[in-house]
Amino acid sequence: MGLLDGGIQSVFSAAFGQLYLDATLHRVTIQDDGTGSYTTVESDEVVRAQVEVATWAMRQADGYSDGDVRVLILAAGVDRPKTDDQITVRGVRWSLSNIGMDPAASYYDCRGRRA
Repeated sequence: MGLLDGGIQSVFSAAFGQLYLDATLHRVTIQDDGTGSYTTVESDEVVRAQVEVATWAMRQADGYSDGDVRVLILAAGVDRPKTDDQITVRGVRWSLSNIGMDPAASYYDCRGRRA
């Protein structure tokens, strides 16, 4: 695996993973219950993440609210989060939005709001 086909995720994770905190990504899946209704099922995934001050771009974006933060989630071995997902870092649960990825595809860059 080369750096340009996803190998940088592993390199970045190995080099900087110690700086990221243990976190739990709460994935939400909507399932048909067979009666014409839907239920939500939550599954947890252990990830590495950190919470930072919201960026200038986040503060300028539609929907920004005081208290929103930037949440970085290491991407190695982690499927892209969805806006229905939430993450718990250091005991605080955050709803995720504006989910993007850095140019090297090494981490997901999200806006977080206390859930």
